[in-house]
Amino acid sequence: MQELSREKKELLARITKIVEHLMQKDSSYQYYLDKDKAIQMIFKYYCEKVSIKELKAMSDFRLTGFVEGHLMTLLLIEGEDDIDLKAMFYV
Repeated sequence: MQELSREKKELLARITKIVEHLMQKDSSYQYYLDKDKAIQMIFKYYCEKVSIKELKAMSDFRLTGFVEGHLMTLLLIEGEDDIDLKAMFYV
């Protein structure tokens, strides 16, 4: 990964902390999702779509809500992939 600015490092640390907390809270995230891949995807999304200034001003509570929404989306995508694989074997 390219050298990250201090602000992006802080964002990555916040996202990592939130993802780890949510994965401890809900075992379905742990079971179906790769933590590092989820962190990387969420971090990339926020770096590309949201300004660092806006993210710094965002409360941890609000950012946690957004990150949890992304985790749920990733969980749904993983579930669809799992269903597609099962359908291929049981047809």
